[in-house]
Amino acid sequence: MYDIKILKREINKLKVDLKELVTHNEKDKELNTKRIIDKSQELDELIVSFMKKE
Repeated sequence: MYDIKILKREINKLKVDLKELVTHNEKDKELNTKRIIDKSQELDELIVSFMKKE
């Protein structure tokens, strides 16, 4: 499925994306909330894949 290095890279990228979305301008709050939820779910899935690999 995924290589461990690729999973680690993807997890770190998603963490950065989440931090950026959280600190993003308040005017796009509703849109950011959806993006945060989507990124969080994606991060959860990658973490589960990563844990299964280890």
